[in-house]
Amino acid sequence: MSAPNDTRCSSLGLLPAILAGLILRRTGAVPARAAEASGSEPPAQDWDYEHSDAAASKTAWVMLGLAGAVLATIGAVLLLDHVVLGHQRRALPPLTPQQIVAIRPPPPNLQPDPYADIDAKEADEAGRLSGYAYLDASRTRARIPIDRAMALMAGRSFDPEPPRVPAP
Repeated sequence: MSAPNDTRCSSLGLLPAILAGLILRRTGAVPARAAEASGSEPPAQDWDYEHSDAAASKTAWVMLGLAGAVLATIGAVLLLDHVVLGHQRRALPPLTPQQIVAIRPPPPNLQPDPYADIDAKEADEAGRLSGYAYLDASRTRARIPIDRAMALMAGRSFDPEPPRVPAP
């Protein structure tokens, strides 16, 4: 049962070789057989093919010429740049002391270490939330740590107590 598949694959593999042979015979790269050559006149060809490969030495000289042209162009651009910029620099007046001095912008300036400032602010806030302190000068109101306030309020209602009415 595998024999028909093998012959099909081998015949498909010959197809490119047959086509290549026909093309080579048509172009004249492969001569015709003796029986065909002795018969009638050869077919007329209206086109020709290249009889030799490209000369490597000529190709190398062309590539060297192109590389030399590129290097000459780069050199010319650098030379013109140096000449033109040098002429422009010489034409400028010298800088004044005011133009040479370093400029410091007025405050507020950028922070030199913003992460240290953020850490200091977070430490200050953490100290306020976890420490005791009076909130006013008369010492009538105080701040207590959050954990202590939660323990004191656990189980208590947040609604204000109704005012007590004295008994008559």
